[in-house]
Amino acid sequence: MIPGAQAAANAEAEVYSHKLFAPTSYTGAIQRKEVLQRALRSSTARVVFLQAPAGHGKTTALQQLKSLCESEGCRTGWLSFDDADNDTRRFSVHLQAVVAALIGDDAADVPPGDEDFTSPKLRTRADWIVDRLLKIGVPVAIFLDEFQVLTNKSLLAFFRELFEHVPANVRIFVGSRSVPDIGMAKLLVNNQTTLLRADDLRFSRSEVEQFFASSGAIEISREEVESVYLHTEGWPAAIQLFRLSLANPDVRRTLADFGASRPRELAEYLTDSVLSLQPPDDQEFLLRTSLLGRMCAPLCDEVTGRSRSQDTLLRLERSGLFIRSLDAELRWFKYHALFSTFLAEQLRSETPEIAYEVHQRAAAWHYRNGNYEEAVHHALEYGDAELAADALNIWASNLVSRAHLMTVERWFSRLPLEVTLSRRELVVKVAYALTFLRRYSEMRKIEPVLERDADLPPVTTGGHCGIVLSMAAMSRNEVAKAFAILENVDVRNREMVGFGAFEYGAAANVLAYQAITCGDFERGRELIAIARDHNERSQATFSGGYTVAIDSMGYLLRGQIDEAQIRLRTGMAEHQPELDKSFASAAIATCYALVLYEANELDGLEAMAGAHLQAIADSTLPDWMLTAYLAVARGHDARGRSNKCSEVLDEAEAICRANGWTRLVSTLNWERVRRALLAGDAVRANKIAASIRADKLPQPEGWLPFAEEIEGEILGRIRLAIHGGDLAQATELISAEMADASGRAYRLIKLHLLEATLQHRKGQRNASHRSLRKALQLAEPGGYVRVMLDEGNDVINLLQEEYSALQASVGGGETRLGPSRVYLELLLNAAGRSLSTSSASGQRPLEALTDREKEILVFLANGVSNKEMAGRIFVSENTIKFHLKNIYSKLAVSSRVQAITAGRQLGLIA
Repeated sequence: MIPGAQAAANAEAEVYSHKLFAPTSYTGAIQRKEVLQRALRSSTARVVFLQAPAGHGKTTALQQLKSLCESEGCRTGWLSFDDADNDTRRFSVHLQAVVAALIGDDAADVPPGDEDFTSPKLRTRADWIVDRLLKIGVPVAIFLDEFQVLTNKSLLAFFRELFEHVPANVRIFVGSRSVPDIGMAKLLVNNQTTLLRADDLRFSRSEVEQFFASSGAIEISREEVESVYLHTEGWPAAIQLFRLSLANPDVRRTLADFGASRPRELAEYLTDSVLSLQPPDDQEFLLRTSLLGRMCAPLCDEVTGRSRSQDTLLRLERSGLFIRSLDAELRWFKYHALFSTFLAEQLRSETPEIAYEVHQRAAAWHYRNGNYEEAVHHALEYGDAELAADALNIWASNLVSRAHLMTVERWFSRLPLEVTLSRRELVVKVAYALTFLRRYSEMRKIEPVLERDADLPPVTTGGHCGIVLSMAAMSRNEVAKAFAILENVDVRNREMVGFGAFEYGAAANVLAYQAITCGDFERGRELIAIARDHNERSQATFSGGYTVAIDSMGYLLRGQIDEAQIRLRTGMAEHQPELDKSFASAAIATCYALVLYEANELDGLEAMAGAHLQAIADSTLPDWMLTAYLAVARGHDARGRSNKCSEVLDEAEAICRANGWTRLVSTLNWERVRRALLAGDAVRANKIAASIRADKLPQPEGWLPFAEEIEGEILGRIRLAIHGGDLAQATELISAEMADASGRAYRLIKLHLLEATLQHRKGQRNASHRSLRKALQLAEPGGYVRVMLDEGNDVINLLQEEYSALQASVGGGETRLGPSRVYLELLLNAAGRSLSTSSASGQRPLEALTDREKEILVFLANGVSNKEMAGRIFVSENTIKFHLKNIYSKLAVSSRVQAITAGRQLGLIA
């Protein structure tokens, strides 16, 4: 490896600044006044779309529109797309960079918590951008060039939403060779867009005259101008080529002969003419550098074998020779695509050996300088798959740990398989991408190498075959195999660096998941700390997202839903999920969906689903995917949308069947059994249960899948026994499950509620209320809501009886042991039951809150930690804890979630 290459690979270099740099006006460009007027004519069109083939001046028009907007006081941002932006992670990074630049110093003015995407007003990633742009408060213009390269359906869906909801202070200008699937017809019908096509962008006769007159270097007659206009039909690129080539007498003599030429033939001829007019050294420079996607002086020196390339680049740009700068420092440059294409085709056809040499030199230069994307491209162009693989191997360390998995897959598909298989480290990195993208057929091609080398000692810089095999097994729902593979991996090894640290963080995540789902929460906590340490040392957002999710899952299962919610909210903010459809944020969103459901934050749950459910479906591990879908489905049921709930369950089943996850299909059917029983349709419930097939894959001892914490076979069979009148079997099943559920507060709540239902069916009223109070005792401190209602009317009736008894015994006070009045009212309100005496809406605090306590209550609602509160109001954390204790006492609650709910009911929180 070249010295410094690994360091460069580990550097934070996700944003390519040249993509955010708008082109400057070139010499001789004329102001397209008519185009600008038409683009800005409509007051209702928030999107202006310039669609035309290459060479029609789209970029120039966008640049002029940008200058015009800036002269009128607009803030502007620019982004040029390329093929690699179809990787949603890369796309998100650059789009967020544009938004951040637009906000600038105003970022400090955004109120804390306002950008929480779980707010009902922020249901999608497009909503996040709209919300941020609205907060700028001044006119904004965003320019998106080369839009036609975007083909990823998820990205096009994002823009479809964004273009429909552009705020009034924003205009978006788009340059594209084609019109992708972004709902153009609807936008046009609703007068939300202005569409300028090729005919609208062509030069008029007067513009052609002005264009040639502005040059001053060549005398040209009106007849020649008319001839140029007729032959080019106003095609801007061809007109520019004419101007550059008219110094050639042959071109002027043959103007009349172009009538039968097709546009491309004309452009090729004129390009040859322009090239022939340049000095020999410049001709060679233009031909050799035409193969470069972007160029700088040192790179040009390398591929041309000359010096002083910077002078040549600046001179060519000033001459209007289809070259533009990509940065304010005039370091990087790029040719117009049409011009470089013709030059490159000529070089390849006439002197292929020189084209080969250029690619070879460019690949070596980019590799030395850490530009691995371009190194891979040039190496493959001249057939050096070995160098391309070496470059991808270094680059992929950064790509995988930051979840740019589609980019890894894209370049792997272009490499000869045998070249990849000869590099163990590269095979491992490719395997991560294929595993989480669920490319099972491609994964089978490289898995034999991983299995062959699974027992080799680890390398500190990464390439651990066993760990990625464990991930692959998890993805295929082979959980016992996944856990067994990691038995001999010492995740406490802090010698791992870079990608190696990322891998060990991922392994610690799996082992933490194993511990938590087996009920060993203390070991899970230790492994989470180890994973977090590896993630921080490797700066890995990918494994870091799973660490946040697994940690929060542990709190949820232990009964601390309020703590889980705080950690998830913080994790979401750190992973910037609103735009980033990445695998890290999808993992967090999965757990957050369940937490929001259990806290009865149904608006937030719907926002989560709108923003992340597709990402969850596409990328998360099996049980995580199903957990999110079950939470979303139950959220629809809670709002009386039975049909919508069924649609979500059907969608989840289709995903499971497509991936061969038979155990998860069974879990979905047990959810259908529950719904049928609660609807009073025991016949249908038993029919569904009889059709459920047992999963044949071995399961780890003592393991309870994450999804089955919500629903599964054991809970389903207990319900069937209760509703079917087999109370002895129900009693036996509950007792056995209680013995295995020690420490699992979430599981115990469900079991105590089923026990309460069982005792109610037996006619044992006192016993049923004792079981109910056990469930309430576990659920109230964390503020769980939906779990207390998901068993239906039997439990809800018991809750109403409990509330009536409390009111009768203490007259509305709080002088007896048992659930608080506020909590019971919270549950009954969520169930849609009227309260027999004073309702929550008429309730008042036991004692009025001070202004400072009200301020802290608002902080609580926005998910602000104790430490952050202390910093914001300049007090100690102990003082914050003192205030919280007073707030809980005055509101008669015992947790953050309950305090927030009570505050909203009392009108203390908006």
